[in-house]
Amino acid sequence: MNVVVLHGSARVGGDTDTLAEHFLRGLGGEETHSVTHFRPIEMEIAHCRGETCMGCSAGDGCVIQDDMQAVYPAFREAEVVVMASPMFWGYMTSQLKTLFDRFEAVVSPEYFGNKDFALLIGYRHYYGSMVEWLDRITAGFGSRSHAVLAQTYDPETGRDIPIADLPDKLAEATALGQDVAQRRAA
Repeated sequence: MNVVVLHGSARVGGDTDTLAEHFLRGLGGEETHSVTHFRPIEMEIAHCRGETCMGCSAGDGCVIQDDMQAVYPAFREAEVVVMASPMFWGYMTSQLKTLFDRFEAVVSPEYFGNKDFALLIGYRHYYGSMVEWLDRITAGFGSRSHAVLAQTYDPETGRDIPIADLPDKLAEATALGQDVAQRRAA
């Protein structure tokens, strides 16, 4: 199975990376599948220029030549797309948002159809905007949306909670990987 992991965090090995590791373990492990990782924080990805450019309207994809050229084919071939990201100000990180904005050039069933999208997020106060966004996209393309939502902040004490202290969320990520693998195998 082809799997793409989009890491929204700037912190390698942090909470959302750990959730992704557990999801992949449940899926059957990286040695069982073709897994490609992208870390937008480490990539050169320009912002979409939208109406000032519209080079993609010719149907040849994005005209901006940068590190997205590696993401497009991997994303198109992926059967499972994992988005592991903390939430900042109620939404995905700016690095991951910039990457997704660039998908505007390839929005089509070829790229977004018949996939399982796993949203693995760490949040402080609110997560709904990302879940609602992904639900709308997947519904429009006949794909499936799944989420593991880990509140990594205790509002009563004002203390951040490391993901290691939330074993139920790690187990949930593993179980989600198992569920996706079973559904895709059926």
